[in-house]
Amino acid sequence: MKNYRPLLANIIAQLIFGLAFFFIRMGMTVVHEDAIKFLSFRFTVGFLVMTLTLILGIQKVHYKKEFLYLIALCGLFNPMISQILETSSTTYAPTSQIAMYNSTLPVVMLIFSALINREYPTKRQLLFVVVSTLGVLIANLVDPSETGVTAVGMILICGTVLSVATNRVLVRRASAVFTSFEIIYVTTGMGALTFNIISVGRSVAAGTVAHYFDGLLSLQFIVSVLYMGIASCVIAFLFMTYASANLPFPVYASTCTLNTVVSILSGVFLLHEVFKPLQIIGTAVILIGVIGVSMSYDKSDEKGNRFHLKEK
Repeated sequence: MKNYRPLLANIIAQLIFGLAFFFIRMGMTVVHEDAIKFLSFRFTVGFLVMTLTLILGIQKVHYKKEFLYLIALCGLFNPMISQILETSSTTYAPTSQIAMYNSTLPVVMLIFSALINREYPTKRQLLFVVVSTLGVLIANLVDPSETGVTAVGMILICGTVLSVATNRVLVRRASAVFTSFEIIYVTTGMGALTFNIISVGRSVAAGTVAHYFDGLLSLQFIVSVLYMGIASCVIAFLFMTYASANLPFPVYASTCTLNTVVSILSGVFLLHEVFKPLQIIGTAVILIGVIGVSMSYDKSDEKGNRFHLKEK
């Protein structure tokens, strides 16, 4: 059973992430599409919950100062860059479309892992990378005017994928030194501090401080913030980070496709978004490519590809 815990953890994390866009949309409508404000509430809730677990002694942290730069880099790419891009993208693109393009994340992660962590893919894995790329091309045959994706939305989505992929690879490296909780606690705190400074500063400049907490009068906003702040920001990230540190990278990357399916289904059935047949085919091809990457994994390569950080 112990061997399946990392896999189960990542499956739960991806299910939570899969519903995230639905809850982001729910909260963003209340704050009039103000992504920074929404993120400030989300990460504040997450940071307070994690701090409470420290106060109660449920969790403990012990940071090695010489490696703190790794966590800082993780926090820079996610949440500080990626979450602004991702949350903003929901204003310019349907969630089902965002999920479809986000499904390429494992492929980008595999490439970045080779560049950053020197965990090199096999020839068969590279072949399936090409398959996933073909899936993206098929999906893009649909006229953007029929899907609701704008040029700004595409830029935000691509930026999100690149920044999240960089974060995930860096988190894997940081996991050689720190626990999942230690990493997520700092990155969540970085998000809470950064987004609050920006959001409150903008509110002061606009003279709207008196209405800053109006969103909390809406049950819709409260539910959205609690889900994104606790379930997505804390629980899912802890599970995902744990899985990243304990699963072979291709297997970890392939299970990340689950959130794509859940996101697309929630977009189509809960938000009533349009998803064209060509996009269904393209998404299926992308997922085949990512699953193929996993099936091509060779356990004998794991030790050779694992990296180790040495204390200075």
